[in-house]
Amino acid sequence: MRMPRPGAADAVLYALGAAVAGGVGLFAAIPLQREWGRLAVGPYAAGAVAAFVLHRLGAGVRARTWLAAAVVVGVVVMPLALEATWRARSHPGLHAQSEVIITEEAARALLQGRDPYATTYVHGPLAARPLGTTTHFPYLPLMMAFGMPRAAGLPAPLSDARLWFAVGTSGVGGLMLRRWPGEAERKLRVAQALVLLPTSALLLPTGGDDMPVVALLGLAVAFLAARKPRAAGVVAGLAAAMKQTSWPVLPFLLLAARNRDGSRARAAFAGPVAVIVVAVMAPFVLWHPAAFVEDAVKFPLGLGRQRSAAGTPTIGTALLRLGPHGPLTVALVAIIALVAVVLLVRTRTGSTRDAARAAGLAWLVALLLAPAARIGYLVYPLNLLAWGWLLREPATVEAPQGGAT
Repeated sequence: MRMPRPGAADAVLYALGAAVAGGVGLFAAIPLQREWGRLAVGPYAAGAVAAFVLHRLGAGVRARTWLAAAVVVGVVVMPLALEATWRARSHPGLHAQSEVIITEEAARALLQGRDPYATTYVHGPLAARPLGTTTHFPYLPLMMAFGMPRAAGLPAPLSDARLWFAVGTSGVGGLMLRRWPGEAERKLRVAQALVLLPTSALLLPTGGDDMPVVALLGLAVAFLAARKPRAAGVVAGLAAAMKQTSWPVLPFLLLAARNRDGSRARAAFAGPVAVIVVAVMAPFVLWHPAAFVEDAVKFPLGLGRQRSAAGTPTIGTALLRLGPHGPLTVALVAIIALVAVVLLVRTRTGSTRDAARAAGLAWLVALLLAPAARIGYLVYPLNLLAWGWLLREPATVEAPQGGAT
């Protein structure tokens, strides 16, 4: 099948973005997402027209990159700036999704010397927040870093956690693009997948907590492709200490960890991951184990005292309506784990691109079967599959058994 020329593919991407933004603006259940759709449909449509013109003129990748930057301003930067400003001028619970508020409130609780996880202070700051869940911080401790500006008293709108999610995503994404192997065309596609797909562009102005995690995973993939397993382990460890959604990707990245001579380097990758995760999580686990398990384990799986606000319909959520949550949740998690194991076994070459593809497929299955999910989680499989498609790396040469591990 003949692939579309790059300029034509840009036009299709932006036209698709306009269609999705229009649908979100009309039909999304969350008002904040409808606002994004109405703000983004115009820039996406203008980008599609401009991309078609550039295609007809035979413009090169430089002009198309400038166009992509302009579309980012229209569909991400402008909506984010407006929402943060509107929030600063109104109630802090408005113009922001719950993940923004709970990240900021958890950081404030930590600075006040209180456990950010629920059980130890059910009647504390998190119980009074205006949106979202009332007693839970369902992320891992490093996510609180993005809430520290507001907790430390930085004035609004500069203290909005979404701004810092975006800053983190931009900084890490820039490093990822610098490290990404291949020509400028591939790097443009990687950037488009990261911030210009409507699934990504919607998240940054409304919530955004998943975006720095995705960017960190992308940088880890770039380091693995360059045969730098320790650097990849450090970056993946930061993602793993931030949000549980990065964890399903780690076994696949471990499989791809190799030294420059092609020998396996799984310990070099796994070591930094383990050190960072243990160092970040251990103090909170020891502070109040039951609180941590309730918030960071049970609640995301839909097994907590309070039901998760992640309400996107999936096969898993449909099945949970048929019977008791506990056994069905365990069964769904077991099926997801089995699929992941099968994909791991089938990823025999150990190449980074194969690992990214397999991780993307595993994440897609997990999203379909998850007992609690958000449509925003699509950024994980979509980016992983894009990385597997766009990655170029040295041919893998299997080292003798005595090689480094």
